[in-house]
Amino acid sequence: MARPLLAAVLIVKDEAAMLPACLESLAGVVDQIHVHDTGSTDATPTIAARYGATVTQGDWHNDFSAARNEAQQGCAATWILAIDADHRATADPGALRRLLAEVTADALLVQVDGAHHAGPHTQLETRLYRPDSLSWTGRVHERLVGPGSSAPDQGTVPPATLRLHHLGHATYADRIRRADRNITLGKRALDELAAQGQAADRQQIARTLLDLGRDCMAAEQRQQAVDTFALLRELFPGTPESSQANDALTRLTVGISYDRFCQVLVDQLRAAGGPPSSAQES
Repeated sequence: MARPLLAAVLIVKDEAAMLPACLESLAGVVDQIHVHDTGSTDATPTIAARYGATVTQGDWHNDFSAARNEAQQGCAATWILAIDADHRATADPGALRRLLAEVTADALLVQVDGAHHAGPHTQLETRLYRPDSLSWTGRVHERLVGPGSSAPDQGTVPPATLRLHHLGHATYADRIRRADRNITLGKRALDELAAQGQAADRQQIARTLLDLGRDCMAAEQRQQAVDTFALLRELFPGTPESSQANDALTRLTVGISYDRFCQVLVDQLRAAGGPPSSAQES
């Protein structure tokens, strides 16, 4: 039997509402679908099986990379599309298959269009990869690495060939909930790195601090974000992560100053009896 070219691999938990549309969007795009359930109490596994997916069961260990690595076990495809239940795929299957058959890179960036409560958002994410060459690392904000934690050689998929639509931040409550979860996992990851002492990967510490600061911003925990970015700058001056922390601190400072200005203005108006009414203005 010929080896499948492309399999979609998902990690899920209680995604009965989101999963059907995701799996429907994959029809004709992938050769196989593998769904790894990490403890659903709803009909998620049944729905996945109904769509012809191979379903495996596992526990959730508060570690996204561990779950993704476990999910791909037993998947024989040359390429994996790492997709979540709140993604919807739009693809040109023929063009995608030609690209995967010809490309030499081990990983490919895919355009992800976000349904974001604050407005449209687009970014490139590493969603296609060769499982024979790469694996996942990182408790949260997981990333793909090669042997010795080396960065993979990456290409980019044209949006007309494959793009994903992400629904996970469609509401303000979605954003806060996910950011709070990521903060908890990020702090746990930092504790684990600290326990390693001098043996800890310094770049991984810097990257984890940067991600934690960004998650604090997303959760609107501004002071914690400022403190995290300041610690990153202090510990890792001159690094790319420190430069990105500087940019984030600038945005935070501007936002905090604007909020304070608005509050002062409101207090002054209240002290003066409020803004003049339309009748007084006339």
